[in-house]
Amino acid sequence: MVRSQRLAHLTGVNWFFASLPAHARAASGGAELRAWLNEAAAAGWLLDRMPPAYGLHHDLPHPDGLGMWAESSREFTFVLEYDTGSEHLPQLTAKLPGYSKLAKALADADLTCPLLLFCFPSPRRKQAARRALAACHDAPGLRIATTAIDPQNASPAGPAWMPLTPGWPEGRVPLCALDAAIPDPWNRYRARQELARQQAARAESGAL
Repeated sequence: MVRSQRLAHLTGVNWFFASLPAHARAASGGAELRAWLNEAAAAGWLLDRMPPAYGLHHDLPHPDGLGMWAESSREFTFVLEYDTGSEHLPQLTAKLPGYSKLAKALADADLTCPLLLFCFPSPRRKQAARRALAACHDAPGLRIATTAIDPQNASPAGPAWMPLTPGWPEGRVPLCALDAAIPDPWNRYRARQELARQQAARAESGAL
């Protein structure tokens, strides 16, 4: 049973990423999957961007994959959590604190945290998970979007995504629109950090 669940999970993750180049070939906006990293490589990519002050990072998240998508003059990075429905919802929501710590660390490094995409096996599972995720303390500090896709009839690049934003009114959006649809909640924090660095530099220069 466990082995079949792992196989279903691996098959789903591979389908998700492999379907993006197929969409890119058919798209008119110059779409391209510029990177596809598996779980181990995605964890390494995130670790490489952590500031040294954060130590050994044992509690960093381990997404199922990481992608860099470009389309219609937009380019952004996302991490994928592919859900087969086998996890209890508390297990799913327990991933958010790690992503929250990641977002804070990347903001301290003046970097933007990748979009966090949850792909669910059914609309019912998606709705239950959205309610659970939205209730998490860490959710407002993350850029989360969810979808439930039938692999036979839809592509993850298409208008299948719902941002986890309170009162989101726009309906489903395509993958290429998510970066603009979900503002980075750490923008103001990074701006304050940059202002503090500039003030410190001026003070040091004046003291010399």
